[in-house]
Amino acid sequence: MTMTAEQFHERIWEILDPVDTQYFEVVAAPAPGAESIAELEAAVGFPLPAALTAFCQRTNGLCVMAREEAWPQAKEFEVGPAWTFWRGLVLLGIDAPELPEWASISAQQRQLAEAGVSGILPVLKIVGDGSRIWGVDQAGTVVVIDDMADPEPLGGDLTDLYAEQIAELMQRQQDMALRLAERATRKKGRLPG
Repeated sequence: MTMTAEQFHERIWEILDPVDTQYFEVVAAPAPGAESIAELEAAVGFPLPAALTAFCQRTNGLCVMAREEAWPQAKEFEVGPAWTFWRGLVLLGIDAPELPEWASISAQQRQLAEAGVSGILPVLKIVGDGSRIWGVDQAGTVVVIDDMADPEPLGGDLTDLYAEQIAELMQRQQDMALRLAERATRKKGRLPG
């Protein structure tokens, strides 16, 4: 990450500008303490990117999630295409009060370590997709990790990846709206009994 902390913060919010709050809610947790940052750096094995740390101190664990009325959460044992379960995107946060484990860099880092993947700071994941996570290595290279396999380097920086994933999330929401409308039309057309 070669951006300053302020540039990074501005770019993330610029990416979020087209997100329609009628369909999505954007939430974050309180800022982490210095102890949490130090513990995470010790676990990862290298200093956190300054811009990401500064961002987490302002907007920790930033989650963009589809509103229930726009995209209902799947019911237990419901079957459907994988993308229909991917209702949100989280820029992972540093451990702090009120930060859920699913939005925690530390929790994701422990999972990577248990799978034998080291030297990666997990930073982004799709809510509902347990098989893919994005991170950065010590050099700042953005990587993707699928099914806890070896990290695969990607082009661009973290904000490029975030912009791409936010665009995909908004497209999934539109696709889900069509799917729900088709389902409602089919139900209306059925005869009772």
